[in-house]
Amino acid sequence: MKLFFIAGLLFLTSSAMAQETRPEGVTGATWQFGPLNRWAYTHIREILPTKSIPNDYRTVRPLPGLNTATSDLMIGVEGEAVPLSHAMKQAYMDGVLVMKDGRVLVERYEGTLTPERTHLLWSVSKTITGLTAASVVADGLVDLDKSIADYVPELVKTGWANNSVRTLLDMRDTSDWNEDYAAPDSTVRRQDCADGLLAGPSCDGVAVVGNYVFLPTVGHDDERKARFVYKSGTTDVVAWVLEAATGKRFADLVSERIWKPMGAERSADITVDVSGFTLASGGMVATLRDVARVGQLMLDYGRMGDSQIVPKTWLEDIFQRPGDPSWSLPKADGQEPYYRSFVWGVGDGKGTVQARGVHGQVIDVSPSTGTVIVVLSSWPDADGGAPGVGAKETQVVIDGIKQAVR
Repeated sequence: MKLFFIAGLLFLTSSAMAQETRPEGVTGATWQFGPLNRWAYTHIREILPTKSIPNDYRTVRPLPGLNTATSDLMIGVEGEAVPLSHAMKQAYMDGVLVMKDGRVLVERYEGTLTPERTHLLWSVSKTITGLTAASVVADGLVDLDKSIADYVPELVKTGWANNSVRTLLDMRDTSDWNEDYAAPDSTVRRQDCADGLLAGPSCDGVAVVGNYVFLPTVGHDDERKARFVYKSGTTDVVAWVLEAATGKRFADLVSERIWKPMGAERSADITVDVSGFTLASGGMVATLRDVARVGQLMLDYGRMGDSQIVPKTWLEDIFQRPGDPSWSLPKADGQEPYYRSFVWGVGDGKGTVQARGVHGQVIDVSPSTGTVIVVLSSWPDADGGAPGVGAKETQVVIDGIKQAVR
């Protein structure tokens, strides 16, 4: 945002004023989807209730290279050299930050995102939940082998109850959760309605009760035992376990165990439902730079300066995991993907892992190249919603960036 002082008065440029103007039509039924989501994802506090995840100004760690980073880069996309700026516009990307060997090489913003403004992370929040859980486990406050019902008796009738905490971290639980974003009657969409994230006709018949009431209604599917099936509600259950085991709100745990010690530049936020439940599965909002700090923390095996924030063994376990032989999702030739501790293992034989969220959120962590690439986007719908927009196209841009900065 550019500011000008004339005769003691403060003026904003026309483009900055446009970013500050709330578009017409932003409602509980429309904010998640294009074109209004491009504004909404950077203004979540104006749409939904949130709880702060405070940073600590005394522990902010500067990002080396910010002052010399470029705002554009020529990358290879399908055999052609194109500017990153062009690729970002085509793919509804709001921000890209590239770090190599601990230094920022590229930082670029589009849409309504700015360095100071937070962006909705969607399921990248899950990876931060996993890192928070690692810290709590390391202190002996949660036993990975204990069942969910041991910590949260309210879930005793659900498909999570008899599963271990470790099982949930890998999403191999026996809940019957349905993650179909295109189906209004799927569990994930009914959860959106029950916790107040979504409103309108698609929520007819779903009471707004919050997750402390909604999650105990999720049933069983014993055929899923020991198989990876992606389920957002499973992450929310883990956050509930962390709260029960520590006696602290989830947002406060993230602040104390990750955000402050890693040296976040700004406070983050997390959406809160009508019951006060913080939405660990997809509700975090943070700046592009602080999301890059999360990626660098992972690349550095949980260490920041002199502090071991997340146990090194936890990250080693994620990076060195073998491919999942029962993997049923699409995969690229030569890759053996897996899912571990709320992190996606690419399975490329090089230890590359990712945090991923719908509508185009990615942290790509690549030990073999020493790079962390963060992409924050506002795809029109959860899986893309426009020609040439989606996970495959985003990965092409990420691969092009890696090649360009080698």
